[in-house]
Amino acid sequence: MNYRIKISQSDLEELSKLVLSDYPREGAAFALAGAAVRKGELDIIVRRPVLIPKKLFTLQEELHLKLSSQAINGLISLCEQNQLGVVICHSHPSDIPYSLSDDHGEKRIIEVLRKYISDNAPTASLVFYPGGVCGRVWLPGVSRPVPISEIRVYGNTIQVISFEQADKGQHLDPEIFDRQIMAFGENGQARISATKVGIVGVGGTGSPTAEQLIRLGVKDIVLIDMDRFEKSNITRVYGTYATDFSGRLLKPLFTPFKANLVARNLKRINPGVVVRVVTESVVTNNAARVLLDRDIIFLCTDNHWSRAIVNEIAYQYFIPTINMGLRIDAPDKVIVGASGVVDVLRPDLPCLWCSGAVRAERITAESTPLKERNALIREGYAENVGTTAPSVVSLTTTVSGLAVTAFLQLVTGFMGEYGTIQRLNYDILAGVVRRGTSEALDKCVCRKVRGYGDLRKLNTLP
Repeated sequence: MNYRIKISQSDLEELSKLVLSDYPREGAAFALAGAAVRKGELDIIVRRPVLIPKKLFTLQEELHLKLSSQAINGLISLCEQNQLGVVICHSHPSDIPYSLSDDHGEKRIIEVLRKYISDNAPTASLVFYPGGVCGRVWLPGVSRPVPISEIRVYGNTIQVISFEQADKGQHLDPEIFDRQIMAFGENGQARISATKVGIVGVGGTGSPTAEQLIRLGVKDIVLIDMDRFEKSNITRVYGTYATDFSGRLLKPLFTPFKANLVARNLKRINPGVVVRVVTESVVTNNAARVLLDRDIIFLCTDNHWSRAIVNEIAYQYFIPTINMGLRIDAPDKVIVGASGVVDVLRPDLPCLWCSGAVRAERITAESTPLKERNALIREGYAENVGTTAPSVVSLTTTVSGLAVTAFLQLVTGFMGEYGTIQRLNYDILAGVVRRGTSEALDKCVCRKVRGYGDLRKLNTLP
C-alpha cells in the first residue's frame, strides 16, 4: 500500500510557518484532511491548516512539546463538525527522525480522536524542520505508524517530495525522446511519462490533446466520451477517417464510438500505451470515478453539466484540471468573432463557477429530458442547448496546444517565474493570447468541497 499526502503550496507554507515560528523551540499546528482510497493507494488531502493558540501549549522546549486537553478537545470538535480527519504537524530543530516522545504524543492524540471520527477519516502527521518535511500515517486499529511514500504539493507546478528510491528501471528511448530531453532533461521527460491523464471529451480539442500527450511520452490515459462517430468528425477529430463511416449509413447502432477510434490512433503511435475508454457520460458515477486515480485531467466538453462534475473532482480530490473552450460567432456563415480559452483548475485558483464558465440554468436545461426541455424552450423557460456550433480544426488544435503547454508547466515547471497560469484568453481574430484572472468566490463549490475526497459524495448520477 502506498500512502501520500496532497497539499496546496500555500497550505504547506502556512503550516511550515506556524510550526517553525518559535524555532528552535518546537511548535505545532493541525490540518483538517479528507481521504481518497484507490487500489493499493491512500491519499490524505489537506483541506486547511488550523492554528493552535500559544496559550494551549503547556510545555514548549527545543526537543519537547505538550498540548493542553483544551487543544485536543478543540481538534475533536472540528473533526466531528466537518466529518474530516487530521494531520498533526510539529517541528524539529533539524533533520532528525521521529522520537519516542513523538510516538507517544501522536498515539495519545489519535487514540482519543479515533473514538469520534469514522474509520474512513485519515490520521497522519508531518514533521517540519529547516529546509524539509517528512511524514507518516496512523491507520485505524494499528498501534504503529507507517511512513508515507510522497508528499504532492500543488502550486504553479506539481512538486513531488518522494521518500522512496526513484524507479531506476524506467526506460526512456533516447532515439524517440532526444529532442524533448534536450528541452526538459531526463528527469523532466520521466515526469511527463509517469503522469496519468484523463480526457473528458475527445472531439475537436480532446483528440489533438490525446495525440500530443502520447507523442510527448504519456503512457497511461483515460478517454471519456459517449458520442458515436459521425461524418463531420473527420474535419476535426484526430484519428478518424472516412473509411470509419463506410457501410454504416443504414446501421447507426454499429457506428463506432469516437473514443474507440481515438484510442486506436493512440495505439498506433505507441503500442505500449495504456488506454482506457469509457463510453458513458462523466455525469454518471461510474465514469466520474474512473478519473479519481488520474494526476491531471483535461476537460474538453462544452456541456456545463459535465464541466460541473469534473470541476468538483478537481477541488475535492486535488486533481489539477485543464479546461478548454472555443467559440466561433458566424452569423450568415461569416466569422465576426472567435475566441478560445484555457483554464487551469487547482487548489488556490478560482473554479469554473467562480469565473462564470459554468451556469446553473444551463445545467438545468442539459439535465432535463428532451421532450420536456423542448416544451420549456418553446415557452421561453429554458436555453436551447442542442444547437450545432461552428468548428475549425486549426483553431481547436491551437487551443489544445495551449492547454498541453499548460500541462507541461504543471509537470515540469519549465516556465519558471512565469508559470502561474490561471486563464489564457485567445483572441483569434486579433491573433493574440492574453493571461486572464478571476476572483475566487467565498461560498463557491470549490471552497465547500475542497480536499474532502471520498468523505463527501460526488453529485453524480447513479
